[in-house]
Order: sequence, then C-alpha cells, then structure tokens
Amino acid sequence: MSSPSLVAQVVRNSLIVLIAVVATVGLTTGTLLYVQDVRELDSTLLAAAQAAGASDWGSEHAESSVHVRMLPPDDPLLPHGWAANAEQMEEPTWRTDGRTRVLLLPVERGPEDAEEHAMLLATAPRVDPAESIGPFALLYTVVAGVAAAGGALLQRRLLIQATAPLVTAQAAVGRVMGAGAGARLGAEGPAEVAALLQAVNGLLERLDHAFEAQARFTAEAAHELRTPITAMLGEIDVALRRPRENADYVLVLSSAREEVERLAELVEGLLLLARVDSGQAEHGRSDIDAATIVEEAVRRERRTVERGAGHLDVGDVPSVVLNGHPALLVSALSNLLRNAAIHAPGTAVTLRVNAQAGAVNFEVDDCGRGVPEAERETLFDRLSRRGTARRDSVGLGLGLPLAREIARRHGGNCTLGIAPGGGCRAVLTLPQTN
Repeated sequence: MSSPSLVAQVVRNSLIVLIAVVATVGLTTGTLLYVQDVRELDSTLLAAAQAAGASDWGSEHAESSVHVRMLPPDDPLLPHGWAANAEQMEEPTWRTDGRTRVLLLPVERGPEDAEEHAMLLATAPRVDPAESIGPFALLYTVVAGVAAAGGALLQRRLLIQATAPLVTAQAAVGRVMGAGAGARLGAEGPAEVAALLQAVNGLLERLDHAFEAQARFTAEAAHELRTPITAMLGEIDVALRRPRENADYVLVLSSAREEVERLAELVEGLLLLARVDSGQAEHGRSDIDAATIVEEAVRRERRTVERGAGHLDVGDVPSVVLNGHPALLVSALSNLLRNAAIHAPGTAVTLRVNAQAGAVNFEVDDCGRGVPEAERETLFDRLSRRGTARRDSVGLGLGLPLAREIARRHGGNCTLGIAPGGGCRAVLTLPQTN
C-alpha cells in the first residue's frame, strides 16, 4: 500500500488542527454568551425585586416574564433555616429550580423598631442554552465549515506550487540512467527544497567520481590480472608443444609459481581494499598498543626485507595506545615495510615510532633513490606504478593506496617524504586514544 502524498498529509493534519481550534473558539464563545445571558437575567430579577421592595408591594405584570411577590419568614417556599438567619442575610441569592430562575432578596418591613423581616421572591424562566446560543452555534458552524473547506483547498494549492520543484526533480532523477551520466537537478524552489536538491546534486557528484574511480580501478585491475595469466598461458603452451626434459618442466612450473604468487598477492590486496571500502575500518575497533602493531608488522615483513639482502632496523617504540581495527593497522604498516624492501633492495630499512601532539607517527625509511616531490601523490593512486626509482617496473601499486586509505579511515594519513639518507620516507600518522 502506497503512502499518502506529502501534500495530502499536510492538508489533513492542518485541517485537523484547524477544526480543533475552531471548535475550541466556538465552544468558548458560546459559553461566554450563555453566561452573559444568565447575568442579564439575574440583573433583571434583582432590579424587579428592588423596585417591588421600594414600592412596598409585590408585582406581577402580564407583559413581563418576571414575577415578584413578598413571602413571610415562615413561608414554606423559603429554604430551610433562612427564617432564623433573616437578620444576618444582606446579599441577594440566586438559584435555579427546574426551568425557573429564582432570586431571594431579604428586606425589612414595618417600623424600624419592629424589626420585621420578609423575603422578596423574584422568578423568571431560566435561560435556555438552545435559545441563547443556538443561532450563534448554527451560524458559526456554517461559517467555520466554509472557512475550513476554503482554507484546505487554498493550502493544497499553495503546497502543490511549493513542492512543484520536487516533482520536477523526481522526473529528472528518473532520467538519470546511471552513475557517470553527469546529470544534475535544478536547485530552484523554497529554501528547504533547494537545500535538498543541492544535497542530491552533491550525492550525484560523489557517485560520478566514485563511478569513474571504480571504472578506472576495474580496468587497471583487469589489466594487472591479465598480464600474469597471459604469461603463464604462453609458457605452458610453449612447454606443451613437444616433449621436454624434466628440468624444462621444472623451470616452467617455477615461473608459473611466481606468476601465481603475484596473482595471489594482487587478489589479497584487492580483497583488503574491498574490506576498507566497505567500511570495515569503522567496525571491530579496539584499543591496541603501538608496540603490538610494530611487532606484528615486523614479523610479517622481516623475511621480505632479508630476502632482498637488506636489513631491518627497528627503534624503541613508545608506550602509546591507539584505537582502531588491529588487522587493518598492521596491514597498513606492513605495506610500508614491504614497499621499502621492494623498491630499495639491498639497503637498510629503518622503522621509527614517534608520539607527539596527540598523534603517533610510524616512519619507514629506506636508502634507495627516493621519490621526486612531483610524483609522490601519484603513487597513492590505486594500481599506479608510475615514477622513477624502479617504481615503474616492480610492485603492484596497492601498498601505498591501502596504507593511506586505512589511515584516513582511522582519522590519520599517510605521506611520502625524504629520508635522512636521501631515500624515501613513508609516514603513517594515526591519532592517539584520549
């Protein structure tokens, strides 16, 4: 079941609020009119009773609905106990008896020294609520109903005009066939609608960039995967053209194994990138000591450094705690160590850890040819091996992009600089735990 439109919901809710307000105002006004009529009747009864008391005789006029008569203190019509307290009663008292409004007014009769007391009884038909506020209620209901209906129609029309940019945007979004099309929405209309459309345009912009990056990355990854596969197929085909010695098959298998290892490394890197891109760095976090990260990364890559006839020198690690995904942080530092070993074989690789200003810097130095400043940022492009210093011929182009992406997902960064010996310095910066 589809939900009602925004216009219908706003009109319905507004109409409910309007009816509640109109009903409250009408009820309050009707009550005040009724109270006013009762007060006017009470004033009429009091005036009639006072006039009768002054003339010393009761009155009953045919042309008036008010009847006034004198009652002795022992009259059975008087409420119980009033006769005994007649001397103390100085204020008129009103009461309603069925459909009759009654006024009791104590008066003194006869000479002053006789102190005779009596009661003036003034009666009139009570105010009928239907007669008092009936015409007003009928007229008010008709006027309020017409006003509510007209207001609802007017509000609906104004809302349709206000939300027209959303309808236009909906049609425009429907015409966007997919990411990378470059289509944008017109950001016109009320401030709230314009802000929404601008946010959607920003989302489309990011999607276009992501699509372009994904398409470029997919093409480069396919190329990287195709190269070792083509090499293996060529060597195998050559080996199978005619019978060969066992030594020849061993050579082919050894070469194929190297390509398989390259493929496995590439697939592992792509999987790790997918884990980072999917937001895994934001989940599974825990506190981990910097020394633990260094120890695990060195354990993984020491053999890689020594295989290239190099030496790995690790300095003292300060006792600092980081909060992050342990496996990803170890992978980031491992990639920097492996990158130094691959691109500067036969040289010493140095790892130093410095803690300062709420951040921890993992500095990996090699003694290779270094990286020109103009080419440093390009090495952080995925599957990029452009540049000098043999970085255009070895490696997979995933180590540095992975390290930077992991660092940024943890609130840090990864940069390249110049090592004290003239080689390349890779710095992994991570925030300390507060």
